[in-house]
Amino acid sequence: MISQVRDKANTVWMHAIVTFRTPLLRNGYALLLGSFTTSTLGFLYWALAARFYDPGAVGLNSAGLSAMLFLSGVTQLSLSGVLVRFISQAGAKTNRLVGVSYLVSMLLVVPVCVIFYIGLDWWAPSLRFFLDSPFKLVLFIIATMSWSIFALQDSALTGLRQAIWVPLENTLYALAKIGLLFVFAALIPRYGVLVSWNIPVVLLILPVNLLIFARLIPKQNLNRTGIETTQLFRPVLQYIGGNYLGSLFFLAYTTLLPILVTEIAGSSANAYFYLPWIIMNSLLLVSTNMTMSLTVEAAREQDRMDAYGRHIMAHTLKLLGPIILLVLLGAPYILQLFGKNYAAGGVTLLRLLALSLLPHMIISLYISLARVKNRARGILFTQAVLCFLVLSLSYLLLPVFGIAGVGIAWLTSYSLVAGFLLATQLRTILKTGRPG
Repeated sequence: MISQVRDKANTVWMHAIVTFRTPLLRNGYALLLGSFTTSTLGFLYWALAARFYDPGAVGLNSAGLSAMLFLSGVTQLSLSGVLVRFISQAGAKTNRLVGVSYLVSMLLVVPVCVIFYIGLDWWAPSLRFFLDSPFKLVLFIIATMSWSIFALQDSALTGLRQAIWVPLENTLYALAKIGLLFVFAALIPRYGVLVSWNIPVVLLILPVNLLIFARLIPKQNLNRTGIETTQLFRPVLQYIGGNYLGSLFFLAYTTLLPILVTEIAGSSANAYFYLPWIIMNSLLLVSTNMTMSLTVEAAREQDRMDAYGRHIMAHTLKLLGPIILLVLLGAPYILQLFGKNYAAGGVTLLRLLALSLLPHMIISLYISLARVKNRARGILFTQAVLCFLVLSLSYLLLPVFGIAGVGIAWLTSYSLVAGFLLATQLRTILKTGRPG
């Protein structure tokens, strides 16, 4: 009996070693570790925000954060995907690829934020109090620039096959954010959530990029040779041209929902919506991070793309199953940590969003493989359909079912698109074979 237990333990240990040594899974699990740590700390952050800030303030601040993340995404031009997809091919041009990506995104932030500011009374009048002076506009621009670089640097680390650094960076960010949340609850309760969210981002940009440019990129260049700029420039532009519009659709239906809820149902309703929404977005990172690792490795070995896809799909399903069951059974207790009102208002929404994790995995898998194959039209079509379904159904169902209507819209939209992809584009992934 003892020998059987020992043999079983050795088998598990050897499997863990093999998993860690495989770049496909090592980078995926590194990203997952970062997501798990920051999601746990993020859960604590919002639980404390719900306790120390008025629901109206939580709702408005979360809507303001959603607007900032949307504008940041608009100015990134799909460059996060570029860094994940093309760093492996950039060689000696990696410095230039990363640096130009940062610069382009930063330059675009100013006009995009100014346009948003000018039209604020038309598309999001409830957020006017965040931007009621030129000084606040300048701070908003700096915050949006910083968040753009923060997002791009994680993609650079992933593309460099150094995603192991992402958990450390994100943990430091999450801890600093929690500490500042306490400070600003007394000093600036109206803006405390938004300010505490952004200051750590600004402080972390410099050390992380010193690591990237001074150590990690030179380390990669020792082992790889560069390619001519003309050979890299054209495929990068083609990638951006093919994927940018799709990324805008993705941003629209993932970041604008809290603003839609605020405008239709009010800031307090958005507070009850946003906390289940944040939990769900954290759980979506399981599929997103695993398929991001798939993009990096499949781009290096395209002949093994389908095998890698089955491998990632099997590992992701093993992770998602217990998570979904836990949320379905524990939703009332999870939300109770935010307060009685949050638990009463968001249980049904959280359960509906949890069920959407499975169709999201299918869609993430398809998008990852389509990026490797440069099938931009497929990505565009997928994101456009999701955007139309999610926003239109949410608009129609929100007044009828309250915030649970958004959950119905989200689950319905994802299930329809995932079913279509399984029946058409992903049939080769489902062929019989050991997934690993």
